[in-house]
Parts: sequence; structure tokens; C-alpha cells
Amino acid sequence: MRAAAIMRRAYAALIALAVAIIAFHEFSSSFTSGAADDGVAAGLAPIGFMWGLPSLAAGAVVGAALVVASASRGGVTALRRLGLPGLGPDARARANGMTWGAIALLGVHFTREAFEVFPGGNVVAAVALGSALGYGTFRLHRHAIDHEAYRTFNLVAMLLAAGSLASMSLTPTGEWWTHNFSTLGTSDDFAAACFNIAIVVSGAGMAAMSAGLTRAVSDPRYGVRRGGLTAMRVLIVLIGLSLMGVGLVPIDGATDLHNLAACGAAASFAVLCLGVQVWARRLPRSMVIASYGSIAVEVVAMVAYDGMGVFNLTVFEIVAFTLVFAWLIALVAITHAAPDPVVEPRRHVGRIRAGAALHAGAVTADRPRTRVTQDHTSPRARGRTPRAPARAAASHDVHRALRRNAKRADEPPDTRIGRAQEFRMARAALS
Repeated sequence: MRAAAIMRRAYAALIALAVAIIAFHEFSSSFTSGAADDGVAAGLAPIGFMWGLPSLAAGAVVGAALVVASASRGGVTALRRLGLPGLGPDARARANGMTWGAIALLGVHFTREAFEVFPGGNVVAAVALGSALGYGTFRLHRHAIDHEAYRTFNLVAMLLAAGSLASMSLTPTGEWWTHNFSTLGTSDDFAAACFNIAIVVSGAGMAAMSAGLTRAVSDPRYGVRRGGLTAMRVLIVLIGLSLMGVGLVPIDGATDLHNLAACGAAASFAVLCLGVQVWARRLPRSMVIASYGSIAVEVVAMVAYDGMGVFNLTVFEIVAFTLVFAWLIALVAITHAAPDPVVEPRRHVGRIRAGAALHAGAVTADRPRTRVTQDHTSPRARGRTPRAPARAAASHDVHRALRRNAKRADEPPDTRIGRAQEFRMARAALS
């Protein structure tokens, strides 16, 4: 748990750094003009440094928001003690959704020429993609906010997106999207470093989280087969290592090795999805549909790119990257949230018992109630026997009658009979 918290903070800090780089590029006009010629060097003019402070502030705000949005329950409790507002699940989900929505907007902004062929151009595309991604991630975060693996892997995926945006804002490669996504890492400058470092660190995070991402699958309700869990984790590690290879070996270097790493990631993901019912017999239906649907989308994208020429390699690579991260996030969210089939019938039994109890209470309420008066006596008085004073008085009368009988033994019979009746009455009162 402690390692996961440290990992989240580290990834949030890297995302904040990427946001600061993007903000610095957007704030500084000299940085923008110089980036087209020699990368980041022209942006380091004295006038460019005046935008450093607001850029760092923007990055710090985003980083702090992500730390709060991905915090555990203990972390949120500690933050509440400081009196910080906006720590509820909805507020944290909104922060996550707004960040992802901004990522989509910036992605369209930095590639706006590519969207000119669509109706409405880049403005409509930015609004549509930003709204869809923002709302979708808001709902997802609110649904899966209690799962630590999701909160951590969400930042892993976000780092890859933020690092790619930082590279897009700085790259001198021109219309890089007309070639392929890996072109962002070929300029041998700070822009290339942003892309390559982001993909390497994201791949390492994916490989390191293979056990956490599949921990819920080991639950007996999913019927995991022997070796199935190990196979899933090995395939996820292979995907992560392949992504690291894509970043460590740029496409303009050892091209064959770079392509081998990219193909390795695609093949590992395909095997992982196709074997979804081989690894575990009773995974949720939604997870099975998502797995086969991901393969179908990837095949259609491949045919559209390679067979029909509808779009280029960049679009196919972005689709492939998105499918990998979306599937892994879905794996965590669905397997953790699926109801236990053993516990579910017990819930229905509990509801039936609760309904029966309510019905019995209603019947009891319909019966006439006995009027109960309030007792104002003291606790000491309640402990006494109510008839104790009467018994004491009767005993006194009996003893007095006996003494009278002893003194008046020589009285007339009528008088003695009257005294005897008095004695009997006193004795009856005593009993």
C-alpha cells in the first residue's frame, strides 16, 4: 500500500511537470516561434523565462488535484484534518474528468490541421472528444475510486498522454501525424525526450502493476484456471516491456528492433484478450464483451489502415495504445465491482427477512395498546414490595388481638366471639 502511494505521487509529479512544459509553450510566444527551428533552445530566451512562474503554478495545481483525486481513504482523511475543501468522491471524480478532457482538447489543438477534413473542423472535434473523454472518465473514476489499482494505473495512462502532449507542443518535426506516432521520439531533443521518457516510465509502471491489475481475478467466484492468472500477468509484463522498448529504441535508430517491440505489445495484448475465457471460466460478461470488442476494433483499424488506406499509421497506433490502457482499466473496474454470486442470494434472504420483520411490526402496531402510566416513584421506592405497609399494619393488629384475648379470657362469650372475629379478619388481611 505504501509503495502504491509513493508511485502515485511520483507519477502525479511527472504529469505536473509535463503540464508545466505545455503551459510554458503556450504562454511564451518566443518559445512557440523558436520551436519550429531548433526545438527548445529558442524558448530559453530571457523573455521566455517570465512565463516560468505561471507555468510552474499551473503544473503544481494540476499535480495537487491529481494527488487528491487518486488519494486513498486514509489520505483523504488526513487532508480533511487540514480543512481542505472538495474532498468528496464527486469532486475528486470531476478533477479527474476535467484533466482527461483537457488532455483531449490539447491533443486536438496540437494536431488541428489533421482535423480540417472533418465537418466543423478542429473546434467540433475538440468539443466532442473533450466532452466524451471528460464525462466518461468522470463516471469511471466515481465508480472505481475505491480501487487502489485503478487509481494508480489511471495515473500511469495519464502520464503517457501528458508526456506525448508535451512532446507535441515542442517537436520540430512538423506534421508528424502524417508519418507515425513514434515520430515524436525522433527529433533528438527535449521534445523527443518527453515522449520517450513518458512511454518508458508508463511501460515500467504497467509491468510493475501486473499483479495489482489482476488481483481481483484470483477470487474463487471467477473460476480462474491453473496457470491462468500467471499467464495474464506474464502477458501484461510483456506489454509493459514492449512499450519500454518502443521508447528506448526510437524508430529512426534500429527500426527493426523498434517495430519488433511494437508488434510484441500488439501480439501480447491480442493473446490476453482472446484468452479471456481461457484464463478464468466465469469472468463477468461485460469483461468478455470488452475483450472481444477490443480485438474487433483493432482488426478493423488494421484493415482500414493497411488494406483500405482510410487513415495512416498514426491513427492505428493511437487506437492500439488506447485499447491497451482502456482494457486494463476496465479489467480492474469490472472485476472489483462485480457482485459475488455466493453473497447475492444472502442479500435477497436478508431483504425477505427484513420485509417479514416489517410486516410483523405492522401487525403488532394494529393491536390495541395497553395504556401505560408514567411511574414517578424513586428507584429506592420501586424496589420495595407494594404490599409491605399493609402487611405490617395487619401483623400489628394480630398481635394486639392476641394480647387482648390473653387479658380478657374471663369476658362473656359474646365479647370473646367478637374478638375472635376481629382476629380472623386481621389474619386474612395479613395473608
